[in-house]
Parts: sequence; C-alpha cells; structure tokens
Amino acid sequence: MIKKIIKYYSKKKHIICPDIYIGKGTVALLFFITLLFALAIWWLNHDLSLVDFWKDLPVDHKIIELFCEKTEMKKVVRQPVNTFSGIIYLIVAIIILKESQKELKNSSAEKQNKENLIHKIFFAFILLYVFLACTFYHSSLTNFAFKIDFSAVYFFSLFPITYLSYLWLLTNNPKLSDISKKSVIIAIYSVYLIVCLLLSFFVPKGKEHIVSFVCILMFFAFAITILLKNPKKENVNYLVSSIICTIVALVWLKLDKHTFMCNPKSYFQPHSLWNLFIGLSGFYFYVFMRNEDNPKKYLT
Repeated sequence: MIKKIIKYYSKKKHIICPDIYIGKGTVALLFFITLLFALAIWWLNHDLSLVDFWKDLPVDHKIIELFCEKTEMKKVVRQPVNTFSGIIYLIVAIIILKESQKELKNSSAEKQNKENLIHKIFFAFILLYVFLACTFYHSSLTNFAFKIDFSAVYFFSLFPITYLSYLWLLTNNPKLSDISKKSVIIAIYSVYLIVCLLLSFFVPKGKEHIVSFVCILMFFAFAITILLKNPKKENVNYLVSSIICTIVALVWLKLDKHTFMCNPKSYFQPHSLWNLFIGLSGFYFYVFMRNEDNPKKYLT
C-alpha cells in the first residue's frame, strides 16, 4: 500500500510541491520569523528574571505526563521543542495571506478564485490562532492554556467541514445570487463559530481528545464523499494529501503518548511531528481551495 502511494506521488510531483511561487522576499521573511522565534525561545529560557514565570497559574500534572519532551517547570518555555514546532502554523498562515494578497492585486485572476478569497483568508486567521494557542500551551502547560489549545484544535478540524458544507450548499442551490451566496457564507460561518465556541468552553474535562477525534473523523467523512464523487478530478489529489498528512500526524501523536522513540532531551520529539504534519495538512487543504475552479462540479 505504501509503495503504491509513493509510486503515485512520484508520478505527480506537483502534488507534493504545488504550483505556488513563493518569492525570495517571502522565503527570506519566513526564514527570519523562524529564526527570530527560535531565538526568542532561547532568550526567554535564559533570562534569570523570568524564572518561575508561570508559578501562580494552576497546572494539571497529567498534562505534563502527556508528552515525551522533558518539561522544565521553572522556565518560561517549559517545552521548547514542542513550542518551536508550532511555527509551521504561522508559516502556512503567512503563505496563505501572501498568496491571497497577490490574488487581490491580480485583475486577471479567475472570478471563482477571488470569490473564494474569504474562505482562504479566514483559514489563515484560524492558523494564526492555532499558532498562538500551541505556543501558549507548550510554553505554560497551564489548565487554561490546555483549554485554549483544544479550542484551536476544534477551530482547525471543523473548518474543512464548514467549507465542504458550503460547497454542498452551492451544489444543491446552483441559482443562488451573489447576495444569497453572501448570506450562505454568513450563516454557515456563524454556525461554525458558535459550535467551536461551545466546544471550547463546554466540553467536559477529560473528554477533549475524544471530541477532537470525532471532529477529525467528520472531516474524513466529508472529504471521502468529495473523493468518491470526483475521483478523477485532479484538484482532489490535494485533499488526499491533506487526509494522509492528518493520518500521519495522528500516528505520531499516538506514538508520543506511548513514549515510542522517546528521548526527553532530544531535539526530535514525536509531538513536534504531530504539529508538522497537521500544518502540512492545513497547507494542502488550502491548495485544494486555491485550485478549486468551480464548486458546482462537486458532489453532483
């Protein structure tokens, strides 16, 4: 099975490296931000005036035991490797915003791409929220940060469901006017925000992982529906990539919980690979949205 996947992707290299031109300026910006983030973590953890920065905030020690990485409770960034790995969400968000900016300026861009901008920009801000939540959580490991981190998981995992639901609504209402489309967008994102906020604040403690897993399974269900309806449409290859990255991320998350390949002092941490592959999943879902030529072709 794995050999077949590798053979398939080797024939279609553009799926792994989509046709997105990231200019030298953007590459330099991303490198600078990544370096600055790493230096900030190092500096914060070596500033003696910040020792025991989080001491007054309650910590559930079960949270600490979830991860392989050695936790240094007196430092500002208690899990530096896991914290740093969250930079992937910021990188993807910046790429989306930069590409969206180019689409806005490009008058020759297809109308559908411009209509789709609201979804892509909204997704970029969700990724920014995920980055901030991830940084806060792995830095502090506090109970409040734990809730915020899972809130970000709900926002991230439910967005593809929301977007695919939007495609389904357009398919079943092909004669919608521009005003009606805006109303659909407002309605569907209102529901999305309400559901995410309810989950963020009212999921019982200890049930967060189960709810998150259910949200991911729902994404798989919606995505597989798209794949079955449009198996030959090249655009869905990016959706396949998003699904594969999510599955790989879940594997690394499980391995981290079972201390597989665990070295608490290593710069290699399984949970970091969870962040990496979830970030890549988000990137491929963005490319799926970006290359969508006509939503009416879906689910028909």
